[in-house]
Amino acid sequence: MLSGCALLEGPQPETPERTETAAPETPPEFFPEGSAEDNLPYFTEVLRTFSSGEEPVQGAPIVQAVADAGFDRTAMQVSFDQSKTSLPADNIFVSVRIGSDCLIGQVIAADRSFVAKNEPAVGPAGDICLIGQTAPIG
Repeated sequence: MLSGCALLEGPQPETPERTETAAPETPPEFFPEGSAEDNLPYFTEVLRTFSSGEEPVQGAPIVQAVADAGFDRTAMQVSFDQSKTSLPADNIFVSVRIGSDCLIGQVIAADRSFVAKNEPAVGPAGDICLIGQTAPIG
């Protein structure tokens, strides 16, 4: 019985603090004919603006924010608002494919933090940004 207590002793992992991403001094530009890399600063700003707002962290409002910013809705993928066990998603992924690359964003529901990256598309045809089944975009 005492050996089980030994597992609770020792250093405890620390949860890293999330820092808020500040607005850039110069607003980034959208390049409609640009690459994913060209548009990463703008995509990041779109997610920062969304995250600092009041809209629910759900697929439809995030997709709408990205589309309103000028990105092609038909090139987007978004994760589901609920898990397969009907629990609210703790985060939402959104992506925009531009050529053979993807802008991928994640918004965390609990603290409204976000991450934005540029990654190569995947899949047999190299045209998938989010792996697995994604929610329909209307």
